[in-house]
Amino acid sequence: MKKIFTLLTALVMGAVAYAQFPAVGIIGSAVPPYDWSADVDMVTVDGEMYGGIVTCVAGEAKFRQDDDWAINWGAADFPAGVGVQDGPNIPVAAGTYLVIFNRTTGMYSFQTNFDVTYKVDVTNYLAANTLAANGIRVGGNFTDNGGTVAAGPVANWSPGDANSAMTDEGNNIWSITVSYPVASLGATQFYKFVNGDWGANEGTDAANTIAVDSCGVDDGAGNINRTYALMPGTVCYVWDACTACGVSVAENAIANLTVAPNPATDVVNFTFEANNAAVATVTIFDLAGKAVATQTVATSATTTVEMNTTALQAGSYIYNVVAGDKVATGKLIKQ
Repeated sequence: MKKIFTLLTALVMGAVAYAQFPAVGIIGSAVPPYDWSADVDMVTVDGEMYGGIVTCVAGEAKFRQDDDWAINWGAADFPAGVGVQDGPNIPVAAGTYLVIFNRTTGMYSFQTNFDVTYKVDVTNYLAANTLAANGIRVGGNFTDNGGTVAAGPVANWSPGDANSAMTDEGNNIWSITVSYPVASLGATQFYKFVNGDWGANEGTDAANTIAVDSCGVDDGAGNINRTYALMPGTVCYVWDACTACGVSVAENAIANLTVAPNPATDVVNFTFEANNAAVATVTIFDLAGKAVATQTVATSATTTVEMNTTALQAGSYIYNVVAGDKVATGKLIKQ
């Protein structure tokens, strides 16, 4: 799962295949330019897992290495299967897919949706508060990102809606799994956890809350929300805190991160320990959730990423640093 997460991070942030790894692409009548004349190159960060977002028409396709037929993979199965050398063409249905391919095993999949599970630990919250009759809910801009549950769309900022209900897993952990279309990969999901309905929600306690910690974002109207750059997986936090469920801040965070200068003028440097991750991605978002600068780099024991901020307007921004399964988020001021 860690390899998939790292691959998707590089894919969403616009990384390309590193030169030291073999190139792998997908070719056929089903993929651009839809005539077997050229490959759609896929992204990799390790030379094993490759990925791409591909708009397909009904037709056929195969995977191949280095734009050549000497090494190629095919199979008769769709939307998932195991490709073999000189195997049959893969029958592909029309659609936009997240295509994942493993160069070592030949396993592939064409995915139209991906799932994100949101969890919250309310142990500390319920020590001083009463659980609402309709339980813990979630509010966010889910409809904007195409978010759905089994019963249908999750309405924007409507924790009282039936589709915004979370499930009690026991041990004061509540969860909801939301499915998104592939087109929403990398989009910013704003959200917060709610006890019953608005008025009993995160981001209101000025002393100890996401409102003052690094993971809360002010939408400009005084509302403090969590953010998540959409990737398949699970996110779990302690209620109204930036601490991940079951781990300390130190275990969940990127080690020894410094951001300087902050406030920034022309450049800002992100220096951190990569924790054995092969690549790291730094992204700067404006307060509307739009990525305004991003950079993916190969890491060393201590990595420094220099971001040019000259073109940014003066004001507040959010930075996000991802290295393997470690994440750091905070506020950046541009003077």
